[in-house]
Amino acid sequence: MGRFLRGALVMVVVLAALAGNAGHRIYHDYQDTLQRRFAMVRDMARLVDDHVHRTVRTADVALDQTAAMVAEAGGPQKVRDLKHWTRLREYAAQVEGADAIWIYDADGRAVLESASFPNRIADFADPSGLEALRGGARLHVGAAQTVRSGGQPPVFPVSRPLYDDEGRFVGMASATIRVDSLTDFYALLGVEFDPLIGVYGPAGEVIARRPATLESAGKSVAGGLLFQSKLREAPEGQLLLQSVLDGVSRIAAYRTVRDYGLVVLTGIGRDEAMADWRTRTLHTVLETIVGLLAILAMLGWGLRYLDRERKAQVALAEAHSAVERTSAERDETARLAAELDKARDMAETARRAAEAANHDKSEFLAGLSHELRTPLNAVIGFSDLIAREAEGPVGTPSYRQYAANVRDSGQHVLELINEILDHARAEAGALTLEEGPCDLEDAADFAVRMLTPRAEHAGVLLSAVVEPAVRNLHGDDRRIRQILLNLIANAVKYTPSGGSVTLSAALDDGMPVIRVIDTGLGIPAEDIDRVLEPFARAGNAASREAEGTGLGLPLTKRLVELHGGTLALRSTLGVGTTVTVRLPASRLLPAEPAPRESRMPPVGPAATQNSVPDLTPDTAVNFAAPPPAPAAVPSWPPSSGPLSVLLVDDDPTVRDMVAGLLRGWGHRVIAAANANEALVVLDGPEPLDLLLSDIVMPPGMDGTELARHAARMRPGLPVLLASGFAAHAAGTPSAFGPDVAMIAKPFAIDDLRRQLARIAARQGGAARPATAAGLPSPSPAARPAAHPTAPATEERSPGPLRLLIAEDLPINRELLAALFRDSGYAIDLVADGAAAVEAVEAGDYDLVLMDVQMPGMDGLEASRAIRAMPPPRGDLPILALTAGSSQEERRECREAGMNGHVGKPYDREVLLRQVARMLDATRSRTGTA
Repeated sequence: MGRFLRGALVMVVVLAALAGNAGHRIYHDYQDTLQRRFAMVRDMARLVDDHVHRTVRTADVALDQTAAMVAEAGGPQKVRDLKHWTRLREYAAQVEGADAIWIYDADGRAVLESASFPNRIADFADPSGLEALRGGARLHVGAAQTVRSGGQPPVFPVSRPLYDDEGRFVGMASATIRVDSLTDFYALLGVEFDPLIGVYGPAGEVIARRPATLESAGKSVAGGLLFQSKLREAPEGQLLLQSVLDGVSRIAAYRTVRDYGLVVLTGIGRDEAMADWRTRTLHTVLETIVGLLAILAMLGWGLRYLDRERKAQVALAEAHSAVERTSAERDETARLAAELDKARDMAETARRAAEAANHDKSEFLAGLSHELRTPLNAVIGFSDLIAREAEGPVGTPSYRQYAANVRDSGQHVLELINEILDHARAEAGALTLEEGPCDLEDAADFAVRMLTPRAEHAGVLLSAVVEPAVRNLHGDDRRIRQILLNLIANAVKYTPSGGSVTLSAALDDGMPVIRVIDTGLGIPAEDIDRVLEPFARAGNAASREAEGTGLGLPLTKRLVELHGGTLALRSTLGVGTTVTVRLPASRLLPAEPAPRESRMPPVGPAATQNSVPDLTPDTAVNFAAPPPAPAAVPSWPPSSGPLSVLLVDDDPTVRDMVAGLLRGWGHRVIAAANANEALVVLDGPEPLDLLLSDIVMPPGMDGTELARHAARMRPGLPVLLASGFAAHAAGTPSAFGPDVAMIAKPFAIDDLRRQLARIAARQGGAARPATAAGLPSPSPAARPAAHPTAPATEERSPGPLRLLIAEDLPINRELLAALFRDSGYAIDLVADGAAAVEAVEAGDYDLVLMDVQMPGMDGLEASRAIRAMPPPRGDLPILALTAGSSQEERRECREAGMNGHVGKPYDREVLLRQVARMLDATRSRTGTA
């Protein structure tokens, strides 16, 4: 009996230990999961807070502009005309997610709406906003409500009062913002759950909410825990919340939007958030139960064994048990061997998949670089042409400033793209150095000159000192410049007006040390390590207001480490920050015998430099030698034949204006006021080359349905659909048929000309070899001959140097033609690689600029074909034009026989300098004058 008691006691102890261990694991897993979910919703709330603040801020600015326009006109009733409507549409376009901007009189009657022409206004009521503004409120954000029929998403108004010159309330201006512009943004956050995203007014009214966006419009959550308790305790926090709208219990976080009093709430369903924990708990319980059963079985078998040991058959039982154990071990060994083989196969499969994924990632980065740089090429290039008034005076100085702003914004986007791509390469281990001699003084001078305008605009004094002892380094010159640019730009960004940023480079214990010292905002001590992590920002409010991706410092740290160095931060809040870069002593090169003066003058509000920055490696890279440059080719007028146009628009003012414009260009116009009149013309014998129709023509048939009828009644007739709604104008016409295109209202003159030129070229049936439809065609002197007029060895007659440009995109050909205008060169433009090879075979050129990615024969294949020709055509210098920036693509260009590389977006000065350098290098190599 004593044996059984001891066995039972052991069993109880073992069971208690297993159960206690399982309970401990389950409890700690629960706490850890709950904290991770709270951290997730806090981060989501911070993102939502920033997005809502930015959206309402853009509406606030647009409403201030609207109020100024109304005051300038003399009151709400004086703005109901086409000129003020056009301005109102421009203001509405500045508001993120805007449906429209409305102007009301003092009684709440709508006077003007940006989304509709003045004689088609549908009243939109916001009585609470009207009363609040009449009572003296500066800005009012109203609850979500439905404004249009036809399944349109709900909107919420942001309103401000309008006053006359004597300070009397005369009405209000209201920007209606689509609720889905907030909720659709949140779908991009990449959260693994279906989160609750709520935006509420100060009194608890629903501004935006997902899920159940439409159902919750106009409702209130003022009676819930958030507004009854939590907001009174703190402006931001976290809580376990049961929704008053749908009754779901959620893990949630809330924040109060600064300046506007709105409240954002993010949450994930508690059941959904803890589902993984419940699954793991079930597994733990099952494992514990199985362990308990195994122990019970073992103890029972042991007790039976002890009971049977007194019997005579004990030896036979032990032998039988030994045989069973041996067999089980053999089977287990075989099973483990099979599982080991399976694990090896899985590891090999995983290795191959990882290699394929790494290759796919590299391909994606190259494609992303090309796709993003290509549109930026046109944005920056054309805006630069406008800012420099390359085609003649613009007329209004503010337009030149607008163009400069577009160009600078495009350059900023390009900087962000380069930063993101470099970070992705670093993450993939594909970021490598191209090492050689590096002049640190030149790099510092370059960085200072590049950032001078930014420092002057911010009111920051910028200076740099490089000691001669550290001037000559061995490293990647491009990456050294990138390090200095990133550190100085970051310092300028966080330094208030009146402060200073200083770059110094000196020897310290035999090592080159670079320090960037600013008198800026400083970094909290707890955030110093965080700001060196990707996408992290300092926690203080002033730092959060500055723009940026959060990749600058982490990428700079990575570049320093690739050079074998270290980067350290030292900062004091309100005093400033010092960034110290230490490079190994092995990076030093012997100093030059007669170094230049190494001290560079300060720049900023007290000193201005207008020098042109040097050629950067991201912009253009020469595979051969380099010297200076000329400027661009003569312009040619656009050509398009006269067309017979059926113009359909229910607005007589717009219809007469467009008809007059088309007739002034020499086109024949048949005007129709609605779709029914247009159908009569389509059914008649009148010859037509184009149907130009408004999309929105209430009541009755709209433009899209008219386009389908036109395709049936007159197959092949080109259709141009126009709309003032961004969702229409930016949409794809593919659903309407292959002959349908889109254009935005109000019409951009150049856009309308291009569309007409495209249709005229199509009607003419013949494509010009050097240009796409609607683009400038070169003069006869610049066009390559169909056959060579003399042998290749015959001496050319004196004249301008001839350049051949191969570019498949019409807009880029137009940009290149404009960039080379007045440069003194004669240029020919072709649209693909095959045409470039034919042009080289037929004519005499001094240089070829070849786009790398083109349909059919690409630039690499065309370059190989040219290199296969006998001299002198086979020795013709070729410059690559590409939006790619990878080392792999540059290597492919060299292997294909190209002599250099010009990156997109184009900088005119850099482009002309590269062309001149290549031509000079060719002349010096061949010994020609």
